[in-house]
Amino acid sequence: MAWGGFAIALVLAYLVQVGVAAPLDVSPHFDAFLLVAVLCGLLAPTHDARIAAWITGLAQDLGSADALGIHAFTLGLTGLLLTWLREVGNVGVWWVRGLAVFLAAWFGQLIYLLHLHYWAGNAVASLWSLVVSATLTALVTAVLATAINAVPRLLQRRRRRRRWMIHT
Repeated sequence: MAWGGFAIALVLAYLVQVGVAAPLDVSPHFDAFLLVAVLCGLLAPTHDARIAAWITGLAQDLGSADALGIHAFTLGLTGLLLTWLREVGNVGVWWVRGLAVFLAAWFGQLIYLLHLHYWAGNAVASLWSLVVSATLTALVTAVLATAINAVPRLLQRRRRRRRWMIHT
């Protein structure tokens, strides 16, 4: 894994989360750090992806007011689950890749929201609203990760088609 590119992705995630998502008030269902973690989980080798997801969570912990370690735990768990789903399923198919990202992100986000509800003293929402919020966040992340992951494949097909048209 290119760790320099990963460090740049973390800085960009922080800038997007703080500079774009927070002022536009899309933060409740968009998490740039979760997006980086699942993209690493899809694209990096298994052990590197798991470490990168944990480091992403740790970076999010350092910039948040939440308990230190909760994001590292949940994003690390998301990366672990995603790499396991990646090995079990055929993530070469776009909808399987999206479903794997959705399931892993949903589970991690639900644990994070349950932590906020029960242990952090933010019990202002019902359990149903926590499940809905985790589902929306996971859905947004799955759609974005699937779209971002499809861009290089589409560009590669376009180059092949152009090369074929030139030779005929």
